[in-house]
Amino acid sequence: MSLYVFDLDGVIYRGGKLLPGVKEALSFLKKRGEEICFLSNNSTLSRVGYLKRLARLGIKTHLANLFPSSYLAAIYFTQNGERKKGKVSIIGEKGLFEELRGVKIKIASNTEDVDYVVVGMDRKFNFEKLCLAHKAILKGAKFIATNIDLTFPVEEGTLPGAGAMIKAIEASTGKSPLLLGKPEIFGIKMVMKKKGYSPENTIIIGDRLETDILAGKRVGVTTILVLSGITKREDLKKAPTSLQPDYVISSLKELSSLHLPIH
Repeated sequence: MSLYVFDLDGVIYRGGKLLPGVKEALSFLKKRGEEICFLSNNSTLSRVGYLKRLARLGIKTHLANLFPSSYLAAIYFTQNGERKKGKVSIIGEKGLFEELRGVKIKIASNTEDVDYVVVGMDRKFNFEKLCLAHKAILKGAKFIATNIDLTFPVEEGTLPGAGAMIKAIEASTGKSPLLLGKPEIFGIKMVMKKKGYSPENTIIIGDRLETDILAGKRVGVTTILVLSGITKREDLKKAPTSLQPDYVISSLKELSSLHLPIH
């Protein structure tokens, strides 16, 4: 039995549209007795939000199988007593607020006197929010990023991602954030720990070389790149050896034809 860790945006869906072969691939793995989890850099929804979103697309799973970066932020704060007592300012959307409130983190309405500034995707990001983050970080607040994806895939093309906002804060403060999402291994290690798997029997499936595949390489799991999201075949040709995945498929339709080791 192996653990299959799927990204969401660009792998399972684009925007509100389920991608080809998804249901068949998940059904194939379930019938074979494999365990399936979802690890997403997208912090806009909480686990409950993603559970509902996947259900609308006809995919049933459980909260325990969902690891969006909004939830990784909650894990980060609850891992340490001092962090849990800190006051947090959030630049982000509903998911990040829900997950941090769910673990009783103190969320400040202003950023004048906070210990942490947590930044995720925020479709209402503006100059005022940039100024608040800028001031708080320069006053000593720890800068935390859910992810640094510069874009994310939608039904047609891409939109700016959390990384675009984080770059603005980095540029104005001269400070780099602590990163929770991929390519950092915090998330993938957490999934394996909670599910009881080792790198030898874990497979990560993602659409980005510089996040999903790099995270997989860093932790030593099997990596599968699916070309239904951000990375295209021409990007793969230009990529260094360190970012080359173990397997490449055009869509999840091809997953069942891969000769993956069965543990």
